[in-house]
Amino acid sequence: MRVWKWMLGIGLTLLLSGCVEPVYEETPTTPTTAPTVPTPIVPFELSPVATAEGLPPSLYLEPAVVELGVGETATVNIWVDGARQLNGILVELSFAPTLVGVEDADPGAEGVQIAPGRMPPPGQVMENRVDQEGGRILYQVAMAPGTGVDGNGVVASFILRGLAAGSSALRFEQVAALDAEGDPLEIAPLSAGLVSVVGEGGEGEAPQPTAGPTAQPTAVPTAQPTAAASPQPSPQASRRGIYYVVQPGENLFRIGLKFGTTAQAIAAASQISDPEQVQAGAMILIPVPPPRGTCGYYVQPHDTLYSIARRFGMSVDTLASLNGIGADATIEVGQILIVNP
Repeated sequence: MRVWKWMLGIGLTLLLSGCVEPVYEETPTTPTTAPTVPTPIVPFELSPVATAEGLPPSLYLEPAVVELGVGETATVNIWVDGARQLNGILVELSFAPTLVGVEDADPGAEGVQIAPGRMPPPGQVMENRVDQEGGRILYQVAMAPGTGVDGNGVVASFILRGLAAGSSALRFEQVAALDAEGDPLEIAPLSAGLVSVVGEGGEGEAPQPTAGPTAQPTAVPTAQPTAAASPQPSPQASRRGIYYVVQPGENLFRIGLKFGTTAQAIAAASQISDPEQVQAGAMILIPVPPPRGTCGYYVQPHDTLYSIARRFGMSVDTLASLNGIGADATIEVGQILIVNP
């Protein structure tokens, strides 16, 4: 009996000691506060990354539509939008050398050059030359290895001069970029530029009055006033229609069917000599009236109000006001916006 009581006492002691220990170990619940610390940090760190990746890097000309008289000049910027860790970029542009020329931005240096921009900061300009005869602009810049920059800005700028009446495309022939790690960085050129050079009508009018007889005005002036009158309204005529960027796999015939016109009419409005040689990315003018206004733009993938406004030399507020929308409004592919180049 004593042995049984002794064993029962030991069992109760062990049982009580076992019950006390779990209670004692659960009391320091301070470690549970540690896991709660990282909880608010995780979404805070991930949200900027998701927002940045939602903006595809793009490259375009500002403005994309330029109208010049013979002898007049205009500045065009090569603009990058939504870049992430951009370390270096190479851009090659083509133009029609018989219609437009590029002014030298650095007369003290050998050859013809364009002006460097600030995106990326010009750590080392590796290539900067203009081939006037071949109609080519080649510009390449890079920062120090291991460095990169985010954001939007001007890669480079150049001044065009009108040489002869006609229409010249400013086409991206080559675009390449690297990130801070030296890996290829995809940047999509949104569209080519369109330069319309208008001939001078003043010189054609001077000889007309001197040939005053009725016989000569019927033979010569009827041909020449019409020729002189056509350049005069051509700036306004060229602004009537819908600007459209040719998509991969498209041609003027398909685009004509899409807008209810013909390939010949598009080629004439855009002053394209060979309708079969239109390349993807080229901006053309469709000679059909837009739903509203005198000039429209067909929204394409990756477009934003900001990029469209810059390409047409407008402010975002002006573009939004013309279309009766907010400056932060969402636009859709295929939407036609009123623009005022």
